[in-house]
Amino acid sequence: MAQRSFSSSRNPWHYDVFLNFRGEDTRSQFAYNLYNSLRQKGIVTFFDDDGLRRGEDITPSLFKAIQNSMISIVVFSKNYASSTYCLNELVKILECAKEEGRSIYPIFYEVDPSQVRHQTGTYAEALSKHEARFHTDADNEKAQKWRKALHEAANLSGWHFQHGSQQPEYEFIRKIVEEISEKINYIPLHVADNPIGLEYAVQGVKSLLGDGSDVNMVGIYGIGGIGKTTIARAVYNCLFWHFQGSCFLPDIRENTINKHGIVRLQEILLSETLKEEDIKVRDVNRGIQIIKRRLQQKKVLLVLDDVDKLQQLKVLAGGHDWFGSGSTIIITTRDKYLLDAHGVVNLYEAKPLNVEKAIELFNWHAFKKGKVGPAYTNISNRAVSYACGLPLALEVIGSHLFGKSLEQCSSALDKYESIPHEKIHEILKVSYDGLEENEKGIFLDIACFFNTCELGNVTPILEAHGFYVEDGLRVLVDRSLIKIDSSGFVRMHDLILDTGREIVRQESTLEPGRRSRLWFNEDIVHVLEENTGSDKIEFIKLEGHNNIEVQWNGKAFREMKNLRILIIEDSTFSTGPKHLPNSLRVLDWSCYPSPSLPSDFNPKRFEILLMPESCLQIFKPEKMLGSLSIINLEDCKFLTDLPSLREAPLLTTLRLDKCSNLVNIDESIGFLDKLCLLSAQECTKLKTLAPCIMLTSLETLDLRRCESLESFPEVLGKMEKIRKIYLDGTNIEKLPFSIRNFVGLELLSLKGCRRLYQLPDSISMIREVKVLVGYGHGTYQNFEELSSEVSASAMLIDGDDRYLDVYYSYISPNNGIQVCSPNPIMHSDFRLLFQQLRKKKKHVRRESSIHFSFRNKFPKIAVCCKVSAVFWKSLMAMNFKFRVFINESMQFIALSNFIERDRETILWCDVEGKVEGVFSEQEWNKVEIVFELGFPMQRNRGNESATLSFLSAIPNWTLIGVYEEGNNKEDIEFKDPVSIFPLRNIQLPSSLPTSLYYVVV
Repeated sequence: MAQRSFSSSRNPWHYDVFLNFRGEDTRSQFAYNLYNSLRQKGIVTFFDDDGLRRGEDITPSLFKAIQNSMISIVVFSKNYASSTYCLNELVKILECAKEEGRSIYPIFYEVDPSQVRHQTGTYAEALSKHEARFHTDADNEKAQKWRKALHEAANLSGWHFQHGSQQPEYEFIRKIVEEISEKINYIPLHVADNPIGLEYAVQGVKSLLGDGSDVNMVGIYGIGGIGKTTIARAVYNCLFWHFQGSCFLPDIRENTINKHGIVRLQEILLSETLKEEDIKVRDVNRGIQIIKRRLQQKKVLLVLDDVDKLQQLKVLAGGHDWFGSGSTIIITTRDKYLLDAHGVVNLYEAKPLNVEKAIELFNWHAFKKGKVGPAYTNISNRAVSYACGLPLALEVIGSHLFGKSLEQCSSALDKYESIPHEKIHEILKVSYDGLEENEKGIFLDIACFFNTCELGNVTPILEAHGFYVEDGLRVLVDRSLIKIDSSGFVRMHDLILDTGREIVRQESTLEPGRRSRLWFNEDIVHVLEENTGSDKIEFIKLEGHNNIEVQWNGKAFREMKNLRILIIEDSTFSTGPKHLPNSLRVLDWSCYPSPSLPSDFNPKRFEILLMPESCLQIFKPEKMLGSLSIINLEDCKFLTDLPSLREAPLLTTLRLDKCSNLVNIDESIGFLDKLCLLSAQECTKLKTLAPCIMLTSLETLDLRRCESLESFPEVLGKMEKIRKIYLDGTNIEKLPFSIRNFVGLELLSLKGCRRLYQLPDSISMIREVKVLVGYGHGTYQNFEELSSEVSASAMLIDGDDRYLDVYYSYISPNNGIQVCSPNPIMHSDFRLLFQQLRKKKKHVRRESSIHFSFRNKFPKIAVCCKVSAVFWKSLMAMNFKFRVFINESMQFIALSNFIERDRETILWCDVEGKVEGVFSEQEWNKVEIVFELGFPMQRNRGNESATLSFLSAIPNWTLIGVYEEGNNKEDIEFKDPVSIFPLRNIQLPSSLPTSLYYVVV
């Protein structure tokens, strides 16, 4: 039944009224009189004379009569409840009333409504008698349904008649007939000849209606032709029976063009909801007051169709308090913003049909049947693909193709794919016509150039074109002209896109050079080769996906005095441009064919320069820097120098990746206050970036694979916005102490930096930084914070002849010991010893400390430590730490961080007393040197986020060598036999006696 109400304007019911009554009480008198009065009024009424009643159950024929009746009148009389048949019939009536468009009206004839509602008096007696006969659960359940049905029906609005009242029975019947007549005169609206796919939409809107206790406003929005009005009509047909008054106001946008149109709409609204003829309001403001006063206590259904201005809502349905409780106001519009501004929170977006429903709808219009033979299947598929689920397009194209041959259908679709159907174009263009100039420009740019593009890439170009982008995009989204998906891409319905492009084509149907925008490759090549450009052109985008070649003389841009955006991708030109218009704001020309820009190019508001893979050899931008925000010169292999950018205060992005011959970058690059991204990946000949930098806005610095880069600039001040620095594969040997000024740094990537062995201790001052040093390994964090004291180049990496700085995290105020670089004279001797130790691994015990005693001056000793990679084939940032205790009092903690690059690394430094002195009152002083190896690392646990921890380990072995020179043998004792390695069966070099002891643990 719901489907029939969608598609027809005729009354879908077989009966207007179904009469339910107790025959013994009322048939010969009241019920018969009511039936006759209804019939005389032309109201088709079902009146059972017991012919259809058999036993206690409702026959299928009677049940069908209930189903096919728009209104049920239930006559409650004194003995009504004594009839199980009446009670069963009542249950069915209430069940059917839950379906769409049915109403129930009770008449309480010679019985008080409270008796029916609470089942007292004769109703209580009758039900008790019924229940006394029941012995099964099914019978008891039936009795409960009767009681519930009586209660529900008695709560409905109806009529009450009692003999002896001042109103005679015939007058009572006359009023009932008048009200029923008024009800059935509500004619359903025509919805659609083929209401395909409506069910889901109607249910979606109805789900927003609430329980009917409050005034509810619902908005239906979407693009033109999507079916908003059709949905609203279908919902209206389902609901209007249940309201005291209803009105569907169509085409409000068109009907309010005339200044008196809104007044006329107010008058129609009042006349239809109140069922009064010729209501006059005279002016809008008076109409507002009349609507509020007359409808404030009335439950009404109001549909405002095709609203395009907020004022229309304010004068027709200004607030919830204008209408009675339970009222529903449905608004259709192309502009979601209007709904938001009016406080409508229950919104339904009309969506395109899915492919299956779209094919069915098209086939009904084109072939008058839901399915077609194989010969026309391709026609259906092409039409549906073109329409993209838009019902308007499916109906228009389908109707146009009706009765045409296969060849004619194919030809017509070819035409539509080039030039939109006029009717479709005009309907969709309405949305464009309602836009402001700013939004019109953005709409045309997206339609011609940016559909399916990422918003982040589109916005700068739209802004450069001169538009206020953020507000403009919001308006287009609200009016359903574009969508921005969850990934941030701009999406436009294909037919809306075609509408936008057709608007531009209509600017000059014969000569593309007189249009504002050029996107069609053939048109662009024509304009460039034939020099037919004009000052009408604002935007050109040539995409050479098909190896486009342009044979031109280079002068085509001379007449394009208003060209603002020029984008050329992957196209071959016979020569470079002789001239570029100074109106340009965006120049995006990949594979630019000339070694330089034209000499007379002097743009006044040049904002974006993108010239990747170009032939540029000389780049002199001084005339155009004032407004530049983005420069991209990626893969310009002939570019050797980047000149001063000091006059580019607005520059935010600079890309120089793969400029393999770039040798020199002007030092001004280090002082660009607005620069957010600086990328120069794979500039393989670049040796230095800049002596120093102070880039307060910089977020990312990327110098990956600049294999000749040897130094990193000093950081002159705090850079709080920096987040990521990539130095992978560079030749940098040392990072400056001033790296601590990267206070916002989160990631420092140093993979493949073969010459970098140590991180500056100042990195510990960057709290959130994670350092990545090896491929396929985690990041490092939690670097130990040290003091400012340092022994420069005091720790030797054996085999590499590289020195590490040694830092101190603690120094006793009375400390008389210092760390210094190993004696170069001893290098060869110790390396021979290290070789022997490698051969005798099994004799070495891993201990965490070495003990000895001394008297007088602290001896000069060599401290050596061997560490092995914790993870095979992984680079690690490690800390080697040793603490020196004398007489159980700690003198200092020395630490050196290093990047381990080999499976085995030996670290070596010297420790000596600075002055003679007594460390304790005893003659002998006990020394303990405690060693610790630490490495911060990242761990993953199942599906949990990676966690950072600092792991500790004991070195493989530690050696202390006591030098003969400067020491007295009698003043040093090693008393711990467990810690002494005697070097048995090892032939030591002759030079080793210069050292006094070799203690290995």
